Amino acid sequence: MPLKASGALAALIAATALLSSGCATQVPAPPTKPAPTPTANPAPSPADTAPAVSSAADDVQVDDDIDEDAEDDLELAGANAADWPDPQTDLWSQIRNGFELDGNGKRRRVRRWTQQYATHQRHLQASLDRARPFLWHIVQRIDERGMPTELALLPIVESGYDPAARSYMGASGLWQFMPGTADHMGLSRDWWYDARNDVIASTDAALSYLDDLHKRYGGDWLLALAAYNAGPGRVDAALARAQREDPDATYWDLELPLETTEYVPKLLALRRIMFAPERFGFDWPLLDNTPRTRAVELPSQTEIAVAARMLDMSEPDLRRLNPALQRWASAPGKGSRLLVPAGKADAFKRALANATPGMLVQRSTNSYTVRRGDVLGTIAAKYHMSVAALRQANGLRSDRIRIGQKLTIPRTGAPGEPTPVAEPAQTYVVQNGDSLWEIAQRYNVDVAAMRRNNPGVRTNLRPGQTLTIPGSASPPEPSTHLVRRGDSLWDIARANDVTIADLRRWNRLEPNTRLQPGQSIAIDGPAPLPDFYEVETGDSLWSIAARFSMQVATLRSLNDMSSGSTIRPGQRLRLQPVSSS
Repeated sequence: MPLKASGALAALIAATALLSSGCATQVPAPPTKPAPTPTANPAPSPADTAPAVSSAADDVQVDDDIDEDAEDDLELAGANAADWPDPQTDLWSQIRNGFELDGNGKRRRVRRWTQQYATHQRHLQASLDRARPFLWHIVQRIDERGMPTELALLPIVESGYDPAARSYMGASGLWQFMPGTADHMGLSRDWWYDARNDVIASTDAALSYLDDLHKRYGGDWLLALAAYNAGPGRVDAALARAQREDPDATYWDLELPLETTEYVPKLLALRRIMFAPERFGFDWPLLDNTPRTRAVELPSQTEIAVAARMLDMSEPDLRRLNPALQRWASAPGKGSRLLVPAGKADAFKRALANATPGMLVQRSTNSYTVRRGDVLGTIAAKYHMSVAALRQANGLRSDRIRIGQKLTIPRTGAPGEPTPVAEPAQTYVVQNGDSLWEIAQRYNVDVAAMRRNNPGVRTNLRPGQTLTIPGSASPPEPSTHLVRRGDSLWDIARANDVTIADLRRWNRLEPNTRLQPGQSIAIDGPAPLPDFYEVETGDSLWSIAARFSMQVATLRSLNDMSSGSTIRPGQRLRLQPVSSS
């Protein structure tokens, strides 16, 4: 569930955190005209005392904010265009050369974010550095589709150009796809691979999504961008409301959540700075207009460590280019690819062509041949893993197996022996209502492995306790329900055959919490615990710890706070330990 900002002022003060807050949150519907005026909310059932959706509770009223005395982007462009390097040799100049959007340089929100980026240059510079291995591929795909090159700047807003970025709501990758949107756009996720973190696959999906939204809104890119962030349903409703007052209403007239009202101005502010970086005291870098990385198809399953040795680079460096690979190796079979340094690609291809499958996968135990009487459960138990993990590692849709079938055992170890950790261990903070069995199931490991990795842990857990998860599959994302206008917890619970109490516990909802249109509600397990929480007026360490089912001592420890430390609105508190991976 999104954590509310404490107001526009606090959001601006905490701008360093907000600079990469966008995420694609909603599955796009087929292109349609703006939605008709929604009907009134139905009366809530007596069984649910939580209020239904408030249509404008999360919306921000924005007055026309044009500063008539301000200079616009056209003036900036005319003053600096001659200073740009040749677009044929400089990739950033190619992007500048393809700008198509109206810069809206007189809008106060655009000017305010221009100043914000200009005065917080470390974040912007880090984003541009992270873009270097991937930018050429993104620009090529934008150019192939004839789309505005401003879209190449959107990952700065979304993720700071970090392909491994993950938001507290579960959005992931450069383009911050939520699980439901990723499924709709054909981005696969399994035990081995998450396409949301594949730079090339996710870029193709994001541009297709944006193209759909662009068509939906009759060629209006600002509405398309707003819908990418907030979801087309919410933008449709806001547009319908605004057009009842003014048939010519535009994006700037819409009442939208704070994050979305800032989202488009952030992109336009980046565009403004890029036109005239010296005007804002920013040293925009040069970047050769050639690919720095190339995608190489793997002939069969390949260990990341083996590929790194063949490329003469470190495994962590190779993983940073390929965060979509979730395990120690690519998925079994053909079809996987690695993004590798462009200068090493040809030699890597030759090395792969001369390698046998046994050279590419060197783990001591990586397969099992099914015998008469075997069932998936007994094989999983032999190798100290869950049935779900074994099924996922082999692409099985059921537990049916046949004699002679070869199964991939995704971790090393011999039957009956403890399985060594194959990937870096993860940590998990126990939440209210958790049990060791539920956590083990969520992470696709068995309870015995959990106990071995957490000496002294018993069946009864306490909220706030930190557990070490052995190298294992990441927990599957919980199924979610996208809140629509008029929804109540009672409706959602009844439709999904769960209790209201479970929904409250899984989503950490307080009794007086109002649901918001576009909000994602976990319906079959706990929503991911945020990495951070932004302190609001009236918060205390005790109230924050209670909200997230942890002890005050744990919260202090995570944030290096003493017993006398105080908190202030806008401060970011860490809720999760720093990942060891």
